[in-house]
Amino acid sequence: MIEKIKELFNLKNVLKEELVEYIIIYLRKSRKDAEFGNDEPIEKTLERHESILQTWAQQTFGCKIPEKNIFREIVSGDTIAERPEIQKVLKLIENDNYKAVLCIEIERLARGNTIDQGTIVEKFDITNTKILTPGRIFDLNDEYDMSYFEDGLHQARKYLNYTKRILTRGRVQSVNEGKCPISTPPFGYDKEKLQNEKGFTLKFNDDITTVRKIFDMYLYENLGANKITRKLNELGLKSPSGEKWTPAMVRTRLYRAETYAGYVTWEKRKNVKKYVNGKIINTRPISPNYIVKKGKHPAIITDEELNMLKEKSKANTPQNPINNLELQNPISGIVKCAFCGLNMKRRPYNKKGQRASLICTTQGCPNVATPLEVVENSIIEFLKETLHNYEKILSGYTYENEIKKENLQAEKKMLNKKLNTINLQKQKCCEYLETGTYDEETFRTRIKTLNQEIENINESINTINKKIEDETEEKYISAVPILKQFSNLYNQGTIKQKNELLNNIIDVIYYKKTNNNGRWDSEAIYDFNLEIKLKI
Repeated sequence: MIEKIKELFNLKNVLKEELVEYIIIYLRKSRKDAEFGNDEPIEKTLERHESILQTWAQQTFGCKIPEKNIFREIVSGDTIAERPEIQKVLKLIENDNYKAVLCIEIERLARGNTIDQGTIVEKFDITNTKILTPGRIFDLNDEYDMSYFEDGLHQARKYLNYTKRILTRGRVQSVNEGKCPISTPPFGYDKEKLQNEKGFTLKFNDDITTVRKIFDMYLYENLGANKITRKLNELGLKSPSGEKWTPAMVRTRLYRAETYAGYVTWEKRKNVKKYVNGKIINTRPISPNYIVKKGKHPAIITDEELNMLKEKSKANTPQNPINNLELQNPISGIVKCAFCGLNMKRRPYNKKGQRASLICTTQGCPNVATPLEVVENSIIEFLKETLHNYEKILSGYTYENEIKKENLQAEKKMLNKKLNTINLQKQKCCEYLETGTYDEETFRTRIKTLNQEIENINESINTINKKIEDETEEKYISAVPILKQFSNLYNQGTIKQKNELLNNIIDVIYYKKTNNNGRWDSEAIYDFNLEIKLKI
């Protein structure tokens, strides 16, 4: 087994204990799998899978896969776009430092649509990355392995779709019988197994008094979500997340008023995919004909209060659909709060002479607001300065820059040569151990020293690569036309066009401001910090 793995990895002179550095463990369990008839908690299943894989690694290589090479994922989505950890794995296997991905079964890698399955197959094939499972090693260069792998993914997709149909049929039947169709109970309830029949219902827990308080404040004190949030936090009441209450949490409780009135619903918000600007996005519009049935669980609000809430919500709904509103914020979706990481929002003011501000809407966040146009102008100035600096670098790019780059390349070549020498020394160490020249302690000490040298050399190579990139003229040549186009078009564009121009250049901006003395100090308005990360 070991010799076969070394041959597949093209690492014949590496110790078997070192092979684990070239292997990634990928663990995935869908939250939907909890509904497939398995009562074991998802986290427990993931731990069990990890234990199986580490036991296999221990038996095969003599040691476990290091923690830095393990990627765990608990997601509901089936597509690559909804799975951030598999995205990291696919990015890492482009690097020759990783030779294989170890998983409990090939279906863990992909069971989504045909496009995602093709992406997985193509990525592993082109990068020559092997797939290890406790029962089999897959080499996609082998025609039989490739066929088996593709068939396995296809069958997994068929089984998933079949299971979803069966589950949906059973859930609809449960809803019609007034049973709880969801795996996670709403805040204020716990799930309870029905006596002498299949299925579950809900029962009150201690948090239900908080839910009642939310409805009382909304219906009888005429408070909105923001004021309710403030009151709940002042009272120190527990939230669904265990952290401070947010307006979104309050709105979720109000949105689920039918459940709190003793009803069960099904597919009130069904996932609908659609194309927007050539990209597939998931939407969850309210269905006009979702299922509503009287449930078996107790209610905390009456039918009359439910109707009051619906009427009040209808009266507070904006007359114009949000999709028809024009964008008002040119930096929308680009600027994030440096404290909480959420998107900064535009707050308009109706009073004459007051300018719209850029604020963080997170309750209790210390970030101070700044007029939106001030932040926008600061971003524009930064981009103009970047263009000026890039043009200056290009105008001063001389023969000396090329010489410096060549010297760095030569230094990198020398370090790579040294790496090869050290690898040969490691091979000699193995020979000395086999012939008895080294005892085991001397062998391990020497190997540890050589591994440290390899790590130091790799760090030096990474530093040189960054310096070479900084000396590369092409980086600036490609960026300058984009920045010039931005400079020429920005002021003539609509707010939407400005937003698109900024999105083409900027990856993300982190905004930070703690000085709130703008009323008395005119200079304090500019006392903020922007950490701008460019795409170019």
